Amino acid sequence: MTMLAILLSDSDTTGHAYAVSADGIAVDSHGAAPAALLPVAPRQEVVAVVPAGRLSWQRTTLPRGGHKADTPRLRAVLGGLLEERLLDDVESLHFAIEPHARAGAPVWVAVCEKAWLQGELRLLESAGHRIARVVPERSPLPLEAGGELPLPLVHVSGTPEQPLVTVATSGCSGV
Repeated sequence: MTMLAILLSDSDTTGHAYAVSADGIAVDSHGAAPAALLPVAPRQEVVAVVPAGRLSWQRTTLPRGGHKADTPRLRAVLGGLLEERLLDDVESLHFAIEPHARAGAPVWVAVCEKAWLQGELRLLESAGHRIARVVPERSPLPLEAGGELPLPLVHVSGTPEQPLVTVATSGCSGV
């Protein structure tokens, strides 16, 4: 199945960067285009990629109690756990937990502006692109219990006009 990865817009630009892959591994073509002009193929999996600059990563521990993913109860729990660390009202934010998260264990939570994400997804859907998955452009390294990073990790991306520097160190609880 062909994969179309679309980088959601991080600014007021009208175009989206994209990459097309026949096997989901190697890039066959790439470019930038407005949503209505993005490539379309039969049996295409469309993956929306959230720019790193649009995400805040928060480390927390999910309480025990059988909170299932994608439930209003989990959303309320995450809002309560993270409320003091976030600058915006939790009702205006979208939360996503790392895959295979377990209650009682540390977990990374991706946080972004809900209205922006919904607007971007609506724009792509209205242009005929049915989104199968939403993934982060970058995510923190998973650390085993007690794991440590030997050195700080620094990643620089973006453009000369809008650089983005991400730093990860051991013991951090947010990115």
